[in-house]
Order: sequence, then C-alpha cells, then structure tokens
Amino acid sequence: MKLWTNGFFHSMEDETTVYLQMATQDGVIIGFDEDIKDLAFDEIIDMNQGHVYPGFVDAHLHLLGYGQKRTRPNFYHLKKKNQVIEELKKIFHEEPLFVEGYFESGVNKDDLNAISVTQPILLRHNDYHSLTVNNVVLANAKIKSSTGVLTEDEAQKAIDSFPKYTKEKLQELLIESIQSLHQYGITGGHSDDLYYFNGFEETVFVFEKTLDKLPFRAHLLMHHLTLDDFLKSKRPFLDQNKYLQLGAVKMFYDGTLSSKTALMKKPYKNTNTFGLKVQSDQQFEKMIKKARKHHLPVAVHVIGDQATEDVCNLLKKHPVDEGLHDRLIHTPWLAKSTIELMKELPISLDIQPQFLSSDLPWALEFLSETPELCFPWKTLKENGINQAGSSDAPVEIPNPLLGIYAAIERKSDQDAKVYFESEKLNRFDAISLYTIQANFSTQHHNRGYLKNGYIADLSVFTYDLLTTDIENYKKDIVEMTVVDEQIVYRKQFV
Repeated sequence: MKLWTNGFFHSMEDETTVYLQMATQDGVIIGFDEDIKDLAFDEIIDMNQGHVYPGFVDAHLHLLGYGQKRTRPNFYHLKKKNQVIEELKKIFHEEPLFVEGYFESGVNKDDLNAISVTQPILLRHNDYHSLTVNNVVLANAKIKSSTGVLTEDEAQKAIDSFPKYTKEKLQELLIESIQSLHQYGITGGHSDDLYYFNGFEETVFVFEKTLDKLPFRAHLLMHHLTLDDFLKSKRPFLDQNKYLQLGAVKMFYDGTLSSKTALMKKPYKNTNTFGLKVQSDQQFEKMIKKARKHHLPVAVHVIGDQATEDVCNLLKKHPVDEGLHDRLIHTPWLAKSTIELMKELPISLDIQPQFLSSDLPWALEFLSETPELCFPWKTLKENGINQAGSSDAPVEIPNPLLGIYAAIERKSDQDAKVYFESEKLNRFDAISLYTIQANFSTQHHNRGYLKNGYIADLSVFTYDLLTTDIENYKKDIVEMTVVDEQIVYRKQFV
C-alpha cells in the first residue's frame, strides 16, 4: 500500500474537488485524506507540492511512427529546395535513406536521382499522406510517376517497399516513443500501427513484450487490411492484458486538405474539385459490413465536411452493436446539420486541437468558402458529443499541454491571431479532453478521474492547470508520470 502525500490531487469530477493525499494499492486508488489517516503504508511518496491529475491519454497517435520520427533525419526546419538538397547530400551514406518532416519545396525525383540511383531515398511530407521518392523506390514499388511525388495509396506502396525493421528495432522504436510520452505526462495512447510495419502478429508481439517492462496503456486500432489477421488470431476485442487493448477497425474515407483530397461541400479555391473519396461508397460500405459481421466498431479518418456527413449517414445505415460506439478521427470542418446527425449516433470524435494552431489560416486559403463550422469544439460539447484529445503524433508534438492550450486559446502559430473565438473551451473542459473523454473508447469505467476504485495513473505538474498563467503550459512543467501505481518518469533536478 502506498501513500502519495504533500500534493494537490485534482479529482476532475468538477473544478473544485482537490485532495491533499491519496492511497493506492495494487494499481488502484483506495482513498483520500481523512478516510486513509489510520492506514499503514509500505511506501510514502512525497509529491513536492505538485498538482496531480488523472493520467493524460493521447487518443490518436502513431506510437511506432513517433518513435521512428525521433530516430530518423527530420527536415521540418528546411523550407527551401536548395536547403533540402544540400542537407540530403550531407547525410546520404550509400544506404537507404528515409527523411521525415519535408515541407513541399519543389524537390522531385530527378533531384533525388542526382544523389543516388542505387539506394532508395524517400522524403515523407509533413502531412504524412505524401512522399517524394527517387527512381529506385518507384522501381521497387512498381509505380510510374513523372515527378516522384506520391500521395495516399501510392505513397503507402512506396513505404511498403522500403526495407523492413527487425522485431528488435521495432521494440527500440516503441521504447523511444513511450519514454518520450512519459516525459510529457502521458500514461496511455490510442495508436494506429498494426498495418504499417511488420504485420499484425509481429507488431502485437512487440507491444506485449515492451509493455510488460515499460508500463503504458496502449489501445491499438486495427487497420481494415489487418482485420483477417485479427480474426485468425482468435484474440478478443479490447483487453489483451492490463496494458494492451485491440480496438476499432481503422479505415479512411477521404484524404487531406493540404493535398486537396479532403472531401468538401464547396470546391477548393480556383478549382472545380471538391476532394475525393479513398474508395467508392459501395467499397466503404462493404468494409463497414465486414466489421459489423464480427461485432466490431469502426474508426474512420474524415477531414472534409462532406466526408463527415457521408460517413455519419453510412454509420446510421449500418449501426454498431448496442453498447459499443464508432470513432471519427479529425472532423475539423462540419455543417450544423451533421452535428444533428451525430447526436443520433453512438460515436466519439478523436480531435487534434493543435491542428487549428498549425493549419490556420493557410487551410482557409485553400477553400473557396469557409465551412459552416471550423474546429467547433464548444458546439460539439454543447450537443453532448464526446471529444477525445489527441496529437496525431508524429504529425504534431504529443505534448497534451500544447493541445489543451490550443483548445483554450485557439491561436494560430502562423500569425498569432485567434480564430473562431466562440468555439473556445474553458480550462476544465479542455483538460477533460485528455482525461475522462480520452478514455471513453476503452470501455472501462474506472479511468479518467481520481476516485476510489479508479486506476492509479497520474500526471503531475508544477502548477495548478486550472489557475496558472496559461503561458506556463508551454514550459516544461511535468514533475512526474505514474502508470499502474509505478513511477515511470520523474523530473531530475541538477
């Protein structure tokens, strides 16, 4: 039995309930303050006046992809073509080269061929849906392209042709990822990794082996192309053990705004194009029906306002089993009528508040008309729709405080202006995105609060997040991270 003392324990049941000490046993909270004064403890942990919250969860990210980004060259800071080419020449060493974070600056396959015609070179664009590659990659993936710039399915084929990782290397990537997340105060994450690396069984094995020694609550979406592997495995839906779940069937309906493939109600500026569907509605319905046949929910990537409306109608046509719910991932642009439709459905939205800060105002400049609702978090809350906070790491930095800051302030990183101010969330509601609401899809009802019987997952900060200067959110204020009653990160003082 452990006593956690000398802190401020924010229950998150409301804005005011705060305890001064807490007891845990076998990974579960067993009491607070006066109720535990007569207990005998095996260990006492001094929280050093830290402010303790239920463990923060990132509801949509790519754990292996984030670890991969942290261990690969990243060109996020290079914005000009000549800078990119010069840096490529410096880091190329006659072996396969995969670069992350490339901002489109006009590099094409000829530029990459000038660096190597014998080794594959891939530049992953910062939208994570596009690549620029050389002829070696095109030949290996059996793709024809005049420019070497690939999107969506062709981009994935090119990635699939790149040399695979060993299981040991995958484990290194996962450890790198989780240790970084612990430093951000994150105790769990909902991840989309099972299709993109070494296949279903090997990837699940790597997670099981890693989580056994490095506590973290991982919830893995199952890409629709791995569904057969899941069914053959005879594994259960959701809980594999106390740290690992297998979740909804992941699928894509449209593309991205930056590539003008997100399906919108109005055309893109100076074009006649509205975006695209990744597959026909008939094919998409077939995918939903297959999930429903096996009593599984779906998790759908949707960006455009038309795409979200279409998907909601299809989910209404093919309802999930009672007691379960589907997930919609992203949903930044919405029509009011779509929210009315959402209210009829058992769904949860995985939102990325940092996307507002990163995407505005440039995203609006892509569109001929501003959508009816833009990142409408307050409207969604007022209509009773669950929103789970996330980063989509490695697309954004997986620091939940930056996501909370974006949900509260709604400021652009580009021009520091506030966009659609009426949709701001207050602090309590913004924090809830990463606590109780992020845990919604686990189907467990003992997560997201500091209460008796709830799991002992804790995120500890220097300041009270409800009252401190909002700019402190941008500082390193994580003091401790606890998963299953175990301290997995503690700030070191020099």
